[in-house]
Amino acid sequence: MDDRIDALLSDIEASEAARQAHLRRGEFGDEFVAHAAERTMLERLRGSLGSSVRVRADSREVTGTAAFLGAGILVITAAETSIVAVEHISEVRTHARHHRFEPDPLERLGLGSALRRLAAAYEEITVAIGGRSSVIRGRSTMVAADYVEIAGRVIPFSAIVMVQARVNPFA
Repeated sequence: MDDRIDALLSDIEASEAARQAHLRRGEFGDEFVAHAAERTMLERLRGSLGSSVRVRADSREVTGTAAFLGAGILVITAAETSIVAVEHISEVRTHARHHRFEPDPLERLGLGSALRRLAAAYEEITVAIGGRSSVIRGRSTMVAADYVEIAGRVIPFSAIVMVQARVNPFA
């Protein structure tokens, strides 16, 4: 009879331990959800620097290594360097699962800085405009505060989805 009582008490203890573990998992899950709710896309992109990424912006997709995050831009290096406007990103795929909270001091550099560096190096660039399937190719003749001029076309930064060049302007 004592063995049955011991088995019953063990069963009750195991059941209570399982119930407590289940409650703790729920608490941890709630804590994880609350923690995740405080994270931002920029923090996730910072955490992806140095990792392989696939980014979709407008109807274009680019794959490579996330090399630089600037003010409103993500630079991805592969055979070509792609400078992607963060505001046009619709999807990011990366195996990096962490977030980085502190911005790099150079993160204040944006699309204008990249275009000025490429213009100074006299690099030919390809500019993808939002809502268009065609691209504009050439060397920039002027980079202003909020637009670039290429082959006589004035293109506002806000319309630019992606700029591609042979070199990384921030390398």
